[in-house]
Amino acid sequence: MIWKIKDKVPDEFIKKFPEYSPLILQLLYNRGLKTQKVIDEFFNPDYGEDLHDPFLMLGVKEAVKRIYEAIEKKEKIAIFGDYDADGVCGAIILKSILEELGADLSGGVYIPDRIIEGYGLNTEAIKKIAEQKVMLILTVDCGISDIKEIELANLLGVEVIVVDHHQIGKKMPPSKIIIDPWQKKDRYPFKELAGAGVAFKLAQALLSKSQITNRKSSIPEGWEKWLLDLVAIATVADCVPLLGENRTLVKYGLIVLAQTKRIGLQELMKIAKLNPVFETDTMTTNLDTYSLGFILAPRLNAAGRMKHASLAMELLLAKTRDEARSLAEKINDQNKLRQKLTDEIVREIETRIKPNIENKLDPIIIESDKKWSPGVIGLVAGKICDRYHRPTIIFKENEGEVRGSARSIPCFNIIEAIGQCGQLMKEFGGHPGAAGLALKNNKFGDFKEKINQIARKKLKDEDLVPFIEIDAEIEPENIVWEFFDEMACFEPYDRETNPRPNFLIKQLEIVNLRQVGNGSQHLKLELKSDKLSNKIFKAIGFRLAKNGNQDLKIGDKIDIVFELIIDEWNGSRELQLKITDIKKL
Repeated sequence: MIWKIKDKVPDEFIKKFPEYSPLILQLLYNRGLKTQKVIDEFFNPDYGEDLHDPFLMLGVKEAVKRIYEAIEKKEKIAIFGDYDADGVCGAIILKSILEELGADLSGGVYIPDRIIEGYGLNTEAIKKIAEQKVMLILTVDCGISDIKEIELANLLGVEVIVVDHHQIGKKMPPSKIIIDPWQKKDRYPFKELAGAGVAFKLAQALLSKSQITNRKSSIPEGWEKWLLDLVAIATVADCVPLLGENRTLVKYGLIVLAQTKRIGLQELMKIAKLNPVFETDTMTTNLDTYSLGFILAPRLNAAGRMKHASLAMELLLAKTRDEARSLAEKINDQNKLRQKLTDEIVREIETRIKPNIENKLDPIIIESDKKWSPGVIGLVAGKICDRYHRPTIIFKENEGEVRGSARSIPCFNIIEAIGQCGQLMKEFGGHPGAAGLALKNNKFGDFKEKINQIARKKLKDEDLVPFIEIDAEIEPENIVWEFFDEMACFEPYDRETNPRPNFLIKQLEIVNLRQVGNGSQHLKLELKSDKLSNKIFKAIGFRLAKNGNQDLKIGDKIDIVFELIIDEWNGSRELQLKITDIKKL
């Protein structure tokens, strides 16, 4: 593992902002936050000031007009949401606001089966919805690439309003009204909203003062803030950058989640051993993006991966404590099964790819199997990509059809590469870092060869070497509560634009060491420095006991890369070093 330390913050930058410590300025500089305005917005997200006017988004004005028209005419409305946490949360956001406005939602919320129906609108679902005499469908987190399905809806007399956030292909769907901030003529200042974020902007527009005043609604001002728990979960689950408007939505969404009125979320947090705390005086909570991205979202997603996402929707809409508790237990069980299947497939793939990695053959890891669950191949691709720092595509074969999920590294745009293999594709879509695709019959070998040819031209050997980016080398005396409290302003973190800071400390001595956890795979250490000999630092290295560190012993000198975290136990709190990597000296 290569260690890459970020360039030191310039002295001029430090002089420009004397109110901040040099280490905090280093973190700001590393994240490209270099002006007073940008720093102020980053440190002090303001719900009233930082959210943009929803009517700036192309299609919102027309959508609001059409939805109110449908409400007044008592037309049946249906919502079609994607099967992941983003789509399910976005669908519930639209359901909630439409119900408050008195819409006829007897068309229901349609969530497709991931395994049987796949992503996006499908013709059979359109036919079923049309048979119910639905006049208007609102999509959430899908629709922008569903051309033939929307053509069918039009033929059946059903209007479709597309509410999506995905990048737009060469051809637009034949909808009269499309809301997607990536449209060429869209003037909306922030493009990186999740699907549920776009749904929330539509909800804001429907509740705007001008709309409510005209219709004498009894909905109280600020009612939409209670939707922010869902917006926060969806935004973090979908891995969009937590900058700009997303940062504000997630920060306030965490506050709402800590006080959520949704019994289903209350029970899910309880079973996941999350104990939300909200401090009224400081408007802070102990919940963070880890709570969303690694605890709640995977459980909600597990419903759609292992069975049907309607289970997650039922949980989020649960009305009684008993119902919510039962659904939370089912979802938790599905998540355990999801983890087990994912780990089994990862181990199998690691055995398969060992010769490829050792002999530096293909730059892209591509594997396929008939027996793998299609619900977890995206997770498997992500784990393999992270572990081996290579673009990864994992396929599930099913009666001649080959569908896959792709994940990539920052220097390789996977959706662009897949697009160059268009003649081999049945369909595809996604982002530079992640994509879904289906191959034409018998084209697996051709695809594997062509996309690896593309990758060989784009990627150098050094691009495929795993590395850790280090924010700064620090001294032992920097590890104090004051610094940790300063760092709290960087929450909420995300993976790409504002990751949890990694620090380097050199020349630490191991004074105690033991292997802990299931299978003794974690390292628990006590460390000291010659520079601060009266201080013992407690450290934990998750899964590091397996990675060639078994020969460490008391008295060894090491350099470590770590995150600074809090260890809470039996009511006590102390700073702990969460080790990312170790080098024995």
